[in-house]
Amino acid sequence: MIWKRLFSISLLSTVLIAIAAPATIPAEGLYYIAAVTGDVQVKRRLWFGYRRAYKGDRLKLTDQIWVKNPQSSATVSCNNLSNWQVPVGTAFKVSEGCSNSGILFQPGDDLPPGRGIGNENLPDLISPRNTALRPNQPLTLRWHGVKEATHYDVTIKYLATPVWEKRVSEPIVDYPDSSQLRRDRDYFIVVTASTGVSSPENPNQEPAPTITLLTDEQEQELKKNLAQIETQNLDADAKAQGKAHLYHSTCQDLNYPNTCLNQNAIEVLETRIKAGTDNAAIYQLQADMYKRIELKRKAQQRYRTALALAKKANNLPLQAEIQEQLGEIAHNLEEFAEAVERLEAAEGIYQKLLNLEDPEAQGKLEELRNDIEDSRQRI
Repeated sequence: MIWKRLFSISLLSTVLIAIAAPATIPAEGLYYIAAVTGDVQVKRRLWFGYRRAYKGDRLKLTDQIWVKNPQSSATVSCNNLSNWQVPVGTAFKVSEGCSNSGILFQPGDDLPPGRGIGNENLPDLISPRNTALRPNQPLTLRWHGVKEATHYDVTIKYLATPVWEKRVSEPIVDYPDSSQLRRDRDYFIVVTASTGVSSPENPNQEPAPTITLLTDEQEQELKKNLAQIETQNLDADAKAQGKAHLYHSTCQDLNYPNTCLNQNAIEVLETRIKAGTDNAAIYQLQADMYKRIELKRKAQQRYRTALALAKKANNLPLQAEIQEQLGEIAHNLEEFAEAVERLEAAEGIYQKLLNLEDPEAQGKLEELRNDIEDSRQRI
């Protein structure tokens, strides 16, 4: 069923720090097109032909990229923060240009998506939510406002013990001194409205703390890698994409998304969105982050904008990915008619893109049809 499996086309979800693969054999990770001009084309393994390349497109090691003439160019951001300027004139596999050492951004996700629909009538936390924080990072708490509430009681807790409490009249408050939070502890943030309703202490009734703090060692490594991204000859969108991947890779525990810098990733992408970027990949990546921290409505909104931009750019592969992602969220939100519509749209595009004689491509389409039928039966 759709909520039990993971969509593997391009979802970032959790990005992990992993051990480098043996020399000369690059490990599968996350790669993307950081810059592109002119006539550049990409072919993925299951496609029957080449398609136009777009800035922000995520790649796999088996994908081929082809800069067709000297007037064209492409830069691929590799999984170790290095950049590969793709040679002109012939098709190259990504594995031929990207090294296998250093940080590994892994696109897979070992955690199933949460099943909770979410209740915006509760003072449910918006930020920071299921995320790590940098040491001494300013901390502003935001949550869904509740109708008729005159005030909110906000509590930061370690286990069952409050470490800070505050009563406020608006659904926002600054925590005055995040340096008081300890590196070796996990904290919940609980908000109770004057009407008596409260945010859940454990999202989805799972033992997943709301926030943790990076260690000092992780912070120093992070600063070094952020500085490296800043020195790269890339535009603001590409740097923001790289920083978001880096933030999302900085985790204390690879099995728990709340130990990764999800909030920082969302914020660096939000800066580009507020600046007016029309790069669909920025919106899609932020939607992935929102989905990961169980803010499905926000993810849905960003995916819809990403889809509109992908349609404007005539980026069919990205349209298929986003339609599939929207179908998953609609199913998860029990909006089954929309789920059918989205998944059927994805299927129609894949019919044009995929090599239909390939057994793996056939399996992909069969899996998608099963999801469509599953949603249709629930309408």
